[in-house]
Amino acid sequence: MRRPSAVAAALAAALAVFPAALPAQYFGQNKVQYGNFDFKVIQTEHFDIHYYDRARVAALDVGRMAERAYARLASVLDHRFRERKVIIVYASPSDFAQTNTTPGDVGEGTGGFTDFFKQRNIFPLTGAYEDIEHVLVHEMVHQFQMDIFSSGRTVGSVQQIAQVAPPLWFMEGMAEYLSTGPVTPETAMWMRDAVLRDRLPTIEQMTYDPRIFPYRFGHSLWAYIAERWGDEAIGAILKGVPLVGFELAIRRSLGLPIPQLTQQWHDHVRAQYYPAIANEVTAKTIATPTITTARSTGTLHLGPALSPDGRSMVFLSEADFFFVDMWQADVATGRLTNRVLKSTWNSDFHTFRFINSQANFSPDGRFLAFAAKTGKYDDLILVDVKRNRQVKRIRVKLDGVTTPSWSPDGQRLVFTGYDGGLTDLFVVNRDGSGLTRLTNDKYADLHPMWSPDGTTIAFTTDRGPRTNFEDMVFGNYRLALYDVGSKRISLLDRMDEGRNVNPVWAPDGKSLAFVSDRNGVANLFLYDLAQNEVYQLTSLFSGIQGITPLSPVLSWAREADKLAFVAFEGGSRFDIYTIDDPRRLRREPWRGAADSARARGGAVAA
Repeated sequence: MRRPSAVAAALAAALAVFPAALPAQYFGQNKVQYGNFDFKVIQTEHFDIHYYDRARVAALDVGRMAERAYARLASVLDHRFRERKVIIVYASPSDFAQTNTTPGDVGEGTGGFTDFFKQRNIFPLTGAYEDIEHVLVHEMVHQFQMDIFSSGRTVGSVQQIAQVAPPLWFMEGMAEYLSTGPVTPETAMWMRDAVLRDRLPTIEQMTYDPRIFPYRFGHSLWAYIAERWGDEAIGAILKGVPLVGFELAIRRSLGLPIPQLTQQWHDHVRAQYYPAIANEVTAKTIATPTITTARSTGTLHLGPALSPDGRSMVFLSEADFFFVDMWQADVATGRLTNRVLKSTWNSDFHTFRFINSQANFSPDGRFLAFAAKTGKYDDLILVDVKRNRQVKRIRVKLDGVTTPSWSPDGQRLVFTGYDGGLTDLFVVNRDGSGLTRLTNDKYADLHPMWSPDGTTIAFTTDRGPRTNFEDMVFGNYRLALYDVGSKRISLLDRMDEGRNVNPVWAPDGKSLAFVSDRNGVANLFLYDLAQNEVYQLTSLFSGIQGITPLSPVLSWAREADKLAFVAFEGGSRFDIYTIDDPRRLRREPWRGAADSARARGGAVAA
């Protein structure tokens, strides 16, 4: 069962496909190959970690994460493996796409999957340890589920598992709950939207209607069950499924029939989210709908990139087709003007990395830079915007690249590079020469953006006092500044709470807009560099987010002082809105738990 990193229903269709199994020595053969994967094995107490040399450092850490997760899940589910389980890691999404552990194509929306036939946990390393651990544990829950359904046997267990066949919300919702905990901003975003629109599904609808996204609603239901009956109820229900089926297993463990459980879960969700919704607004009340289903077709409108004058926008969308392509549109009307390079019609481009990247206009507005998978590598592509013609392909021999950003003189590009399953910041000249590594460590370094004066690069990172790789503890995402002259990195203050990502510079370089879920919902915030203060600019009931929490969703046009953002619109819709002079929305400085602790003279948790 595949685990897409996307929340769009269009990307969830592959969940029902059970990958075929092949011997370990054949991983990555029979599909289009750009290199040989010489797999080796790290043995931990309960797992065989398959990796190749480029991914050794991260694979060793995956082994530590795996044993820690196994101990917790074995306790919660009251179950132990009788046979060793296999975990297969790839150094990048590009390598992962070549896996032969499944006969089908592995799309960009697949963050990992568990092999139905051999119960193998297979996923790519994404350079952000928090994300890697989430996928690892999510898929390990599936290994536990299959192990329980097959009475602890891997070989010859297919028919036994297939006969059980619980619904996707049961399987995926449980995996989300046990890998992320009871509440995440992503699930809350879906629940708030469902409450507002009166679209909470029944458990029967979740079971039989494929249009209902199983991850978020299933996560919410399992969180409710665990909160009311305790985590031990999850293990009891899971063990009862092979004996009596999931409906009767739930009734025996909880003492409630499915319709009554549905009603009580609905009451709980409404009581939880109705009060918060009353104080929040929709995106269209504070911003201009710019690229939406009504104006521009399609339901996915992602990764906006405004031209410097704010008149044109490049974004990623399926535009009512199956494949996600890069489009250009007129900002005033939302009308699509052209498809950039037509990736799905051009064999040179396999994907535009729509999950975790976006394009970026050069300072003069003439050229567009973006990442695209072309063969073995992700390349940086430069396009003449007016002629819609590629003028340069910069090949960097890394495992992957995302989110290129121009220097203000238009001569260099900074980007996130993937190397051995880790992420670092790199700079390259626009002619492809002078590739320079700016960071070199295990920290996640994402979303780099060059300041208007060229002296500083803002980026997202998990470096900070809470991250400790020796103990495999990962702090929250926060904003940092890289000084181009001194090569020193400084962390911005007031970033101790929530996930703080995707910084974009104000035209005058005195502040940064960014997305934070510090209050439980991803919204737009502003960091004033001179005042060292944070201001909340929006308070949307759903949230400002793309396919994943780390998907880039902001763009700020320097000449027009216009900011674009992606808003979750419910179901599978993501639309793009724009705000003129966004700094006018700031009110009082934001204060949270960390600020209250400082005011009382107490310590801030590290």
